[in-house]
Amino acid sequence: MIGVDIGSFYTKIGSCDRKNDKLNNMAIERTPQDCIRNGYLSDINVLSDFLNEILKRKFAKEKKLTFCISSTDIIIREIVLPFMKDDELKNALKYEIDQYIPNSDDYIVDYKQIEHDEGDKKIRTIIVAAPKEMIFGYLKLAKALKLHLEVIDIYSNSIYKSIKKLCKPTGSTSVVNIGAEYTDITIINEGKYAFSRVVKFGGNDINEIIANMYDTDFKTAEEYKRERPFFINDEDYASLRENTEKYVNSKLSEISRVFDFFESSYHKGINEIYLIGGTSRLTGLKRYIEDFFKIPVLSNDDDLHTYFMPVFGSLIRGE
Repeated sequence: MIGVDIGSFYTKIGSCDRKNDKLNNMAIERTPQDCIRNGYLSDINVLSDFLNEILKRKFAKEKKLTFCISSTDIIIREIVLPFMKDDELKNALKYEIDQYIPNSDDYIVDYKQIEHDEGDKKIRTIIVAAPKEMIFGYLKLAKALKLHLEVIDIYSNSIYKSIKKLCKPTGSTSVVNIGAEYTDITIINEGKYAFSRVVKFGGNDINEIIANMYDTDFKTAEEYKRERPFFINDEDYASLRENTEKYVNSKLSEISRVFDFFESSYHKGINEIYLIGGTSRLTGLKRYIEDFFKIPVLSNDDDLHTYFMPVFGSLIRGE
């Protein structure tokens, strides 16, 4: 089985060993332009041709797949209910969904029980609702690829599963996944999923700042961003650093409000940040984020931790 993560900049594909302990095959390629926006697939034909070429080259024997997706249009809500059996919970949630998901007929809705306490007689359940238009796009793509679609998972759940298996976090940990257009923030408390948010912030925003400052195109700005250490104190990049910092600080402040919400809800602070995603590789960004939050920031430069956490997590079942 393969996991597929179609990002706005890169598409990542991976397959697991039989024990789901690690990815034994990985591929990362530039996503065709204008084929995905905020989780919605806009050109199934181009994407299927693009993916089929990769699959024939590296995953020819695979017949099943999972998708992992992220979007600001995906609604995630936590519900706390009195302790009850699974069948009773399903029926109870039918009546709760309309309160939490407006126009629920326009969404595919699923739920996951993340914690139950018989002593406290309560159940914590996460409801996830993704627009039908978005989900139908992935169903059409799986059909075009002639593969059996096992599951469509969301980033926060996939990242939660992969970080637990790979890093075994303790205390209260935030996984900050900075991609090309969006940043996914997943918080894990004492080994259990707490909650997640998506912030509109990514490497493309920095490309735009560079392109505007130097009157250049997006591709050149992308290359410049990857090659120049402008997050490090260097007089040669002082002007770019100053302009970039203003924007990045505003986005880190948004992430800080997510941390504040966790602190007010759980009465404890974040004790470490795992930084992943392609934009996390910018020289000096890890240290900059650490200085901003005054929280230890951990990262790993290998491709598995940087790019493939959502793919790996989507292949882990039963958690």
